[in-house]
Amino acid sequence: MIQQDEAIRNNYELLISVPGIGHLTAVYIICCTNNFICKITGKELASYAGVAPFGNKSGTSIKGRDKVHKMANKDLKKLLHMGAISAITHYPEFKDYYERKVKEGKHAQSVINAVRSKIALRAVAVINNQEKYVDNYKKAA
Repeated sequence: MIQQDEAIRNNYELLISVPGIGHLTAVYIICCTNNFICKITGKELASYAGVAPFGNKSGTSIKGRDKVHKMANKDLKKLLHMGAISAITHYPEFKDYYERKVKEGKHAQSVINAVRSKIALRAVAVINNQEKYVDNYKKAA
């Protein structure tokens, strides 16, 4: 089905260029977003997947820490989780980010959630720009 439709094939190839997104994740995102017919933002996709943290504030009071919402697309969240683990393992940009944040004292699962969010944001960015992902990462000396 991907090869039969030009628009779906184009979006599929753009999505798999993003680090951490493989075949299954790309197909699942295309299905969930209806091939990005409605122009969604990266924040909306991250929220739909349950990887965008929300604060619990009311006026001037702050009630606890930021949390992700429980009503998320759990399957997409699982796929992004596996992609984040793969990206941290194989891509220096994500590996350095993960190690830096853990060294700063962040909880490891919180950093993985941030990587999942980064992947969702980049997936929408490549679709909106209609350009493949370009890795311009250079580690600071």
